[in-house]
Amino acid sequence: MRAHLSLKLRPLFPTQFFFILLLIFVAEIAAAVVALVYTTMAEEFLKMVVVPAIKKDYGSQKDFTQVWNYTMEGLKCCGFNNYTDFEDSPYFKENQLFPPYCCINNINRTAEEPCTMYEAHKNSVQGCFKQLLHDIRTNAVTVGGVAFGIGALELAAMIVSMYLYCHLK
Repeated sequence: MRAHLSLKLRPLFPTQFFFILLLIFVAEIAAAVVALVYTTMAEEFLKMVVVPAIKKDYGSQKDFTQVWNYTMEGLKCCGFNNYTDFEDSPYFKENQLFPPYCCINNINRTAEEPCTMYEAHKNSVQGCFKQLLHDIRTNAVTVGGVAFGIGALELAAMIVSMYLYCHLK
């Protein structure tokens, strides 16, 4: 005789749904506050982690190098801070050149090769972290609007769940 196992799922009650949404909502608010308050600390932490990684892995780790190349190409930037992040990297030691993205011509926005130290200093291409912050600030209204919309939907769902709990038996 075969034992028959059946899996029964308990329904999610409105109060459970409310508290799950409340936890998510509070976590989102906390994350936003932490992001706003600790921005400079996060920048310093990233600087301590990313710049040494560039100096160690750019040019020797294929995946790491590709990610940085795509980032620099997409954001039209160079390194985390600037071209000096690539000094002492395997790429620089081997070629005595900087990545071509560090020598973007300001007039026609194309990369000039070879990218020597003189060319990189002359073009002074902005670092990717500053460029990323600039892009975020430029699109802050959109990001804020999306975050506000998500928060409003969560609040509406919490209100509906409490209404259902209070008025339905």
